[in-house]
Amino acid sequence: MSLKLWSLLLLVLVNVAVFLWPSKTNVAPHVYAQKAELNPHFVRLNKEIEQRFYTQSDDSIVLRSSDEVNDEAGVDASQNELPVSIPDGSICYRLGPFLHQASYELAQAVLFNANVRYRKSTRSSQTSDVYRLYLGEFETQAQVSDARLELKRKKVLDHFSRKLEDNKYIISLGIYSSQETAEKALALFSETLQGVKMQSETVTLPDSHWMHFVLPVASTKLEQLAEIEWGENSAKLGPHECKS
Repeated sequence: MSLKLWSLLLLVLVNVAVFLWPSKTNVAPHVYAQKAELNPHFVRLNKEIEQRFYTQSDDSIVLRSSDEVNDEAGVDASQNELPVSIPDGSICYRLGPFLHQASYELAQAVLFNANVRYRKSTRSSQTSDVYRLYLGEFETQAQVSDARLELKRKKVLDHFSRKLEDNKYIISLGIYSSQETAEKALALFSETLQGVKMQSETVTLPDSHWMHFVLPVASTKLEQLAEIEWGENSAKLGPHECKS
C-alpha cells in the first residue's frame, strides 16, 4: 500500500477519534449554553432585594404587597401546583433567578419532563435605591488596569470598571440594597484597601424568574437536577422556605 494511501487512512482515523471522543460537559442538551450575563453585582443585588419579600426588619425597607413576587400557574396548572401540605421527609427547593426568558422556559421543560410539580414566581423589573462601593475616579483606562491588577493581587476579584459621563472611570466593588449592608462591606474593604468610597444611586433591576418545588430528602431527581448547568450563572438550585 502506498505511503499516500496510508496517510489518507491515518487522517480518517484521527477525525473519527476526535468525533467520538466523549464530552465532559454537564450542560443538559436541552438547556441553552450560557449567555452573556449582567454584571455580578446586579445578580447579587437581585437576590438580596428578592429576600426582602420574605424577611422584614426595622432597618430595611419592606416592599408593598403590589411589588411582591407575582405567582403564576405552572405549565399545566392542573398538574404543576405545589401540594397544599408538605409531606414528611420532603424539602422545599427554589431554582433561579433566571434573567433570560428562553433559559427560564427551557428550565420549566426540564422540570416538567422530570415529572416535578412546581410553582413559578416573577419579580418584575423595578427601580430601587442602592449603595455602590467604588475606587476612583481615574483619568485613564491605563490607571484603571493598574488598579484592577492590584485588586486581583489582593484577592478582590468581584469588581468591574465603569466609564462616567465626564470620560473618567471608577472601579465598582459592589452594589448593596441598604446603607447598613454597604457600611459593613465598606468596613471590610477598608481593612485591605485604601480609598474605598460609597455613594447612593438609583438603578433599574431586571425581571427575575424562579421556580419552587418539593422533593423527598433522598431523591434521585434532586441529584440529577443538581448536576445541570441551567444556562445562566445566576440560576442556582437550593433549599428554600416552604410557602403555600
